[in-house]
Amino acid sequence: MEEIWFNLKKYLENEHPCIVCQSSDLAPWAELNYLIAKKCNKCGMISVNPHFNDKGLHLLYSTYFQKREDSELLKIQRDDVYEIDQKWVTNFIETGTVLDIGCSGGFFLSKFSPDKWKREGVEIAGDAADYARNFFDIDVHEGLITELNFEKKYDLVMLRGVIEHFRDPLSVFEKCSDIIKPGGYLFLSATPAGDSFAFEVYREKWSLFVPLEHIHFFTVDLLDEVLSRYSFRQISHHYQYQETPYANPGRDFDKIQKDICLKAEGRFSEIDGSVPFPGSMLTGLWQKSCT
Repeated sequence: MEEIWFNLKKYLENEHPCIVCQSSDLAPWAELNYLIAKKCNKCGMISVNPHFNDKGLHLLYSTYFQKREDSELLKIQRDDVYEIDQKWVTNFIETGTVLDIGCSGGFFLSKFSPDKWKREGVEIAGDAADYARNFFDIDVHEGLITELNFEKKYDLVMLRGVIEHFRDPLSVFEKCSDIIKPGGYLFLSATPAGDSFAFEVYREKWSLFVPLEHIHFFTVDLLDEVLSRYSFRQISHHYQYQETPYANPGRDFDKIQKDICLKAEGRFSEIDGSVPFPGSMLTGLWQKSCT
C-alpha cells in the first residue's frame, strides 16, 4: 500500500473549486497521508481535493480487480447486499434494458434475470470485463462511460458503489441523461453519504473514507440539486443498515458512543476506526423527465 501511495503522488492535480457550486471557499474535513478532503462552506459538498489526474487513476485501477482479494465471508456478505439492492430497485422497474456503469466482474448485474432484462455493463478494467462476459454472459463495453458511444437508450442505468470514484461525476450524470430513455431511471447505491453522522464523528478514521478511491461524498440534497440540471427528479431514497449482513446494532451503537466520548476528551488518537452505522450508505432512484 505504501508503494501505491508513493507512485501516485506525482499525478496529483491542482486544487479546484467545488464541483457542485464552483465556490473556492473550502475547509479541511479529513486527511490521510497527503490526500485531504475539503468541505465547501457554501453548499456542503465534500471532495478529496486535489486528487489524481486521469493517468494516476488509470494506474490505480489497472490492477484493481486482479488484486481485490476478499475473504469468503465478505464475498457472501457482498452477495447478500447485491440481492438487497436488486430487490429494492425492481420495486420500481421490473424489466427492460439495464446498463451497469462500473460493473466490475458482473456480480451485481448477474442478479438481474436475463429473462426480464437485457443486461449490459461498462467497465474500464479488461480483466473484470472478461470475467463478466465469460461467467455471466453479460455484454460489457470497455472504457470510460463519458468516452463511449451508445446506439441505444436504456430503461435503467445503475451506478453501484461507483459515482464517488469519478474525478468528474457531473459529466457522468450528463452522459447518463443522454443514454436514459424519457421516463427511465438512474439508480445509485452503496454511495458514501457526505452528511453521515459517522463521517462527522470519525473523519479520516471513517471506514468509507478511502481517499485513494473515494473522491466525492454527495448528500441526497446535493444529488437532487445536481441531477435536476440533467432533467432528473428523485423517486425514492434510503440508507441501508439494519437489513444488511454488516449491521450489529448493539456493537455499533456502543462503539460510536464510546468513541464520541474519547473524541470529546481529546483522545481521538485512541479511536481505532469506525463500524457500520445508520445513514452512512446512500441508495436512491431518480427518474428522467418525459419531456
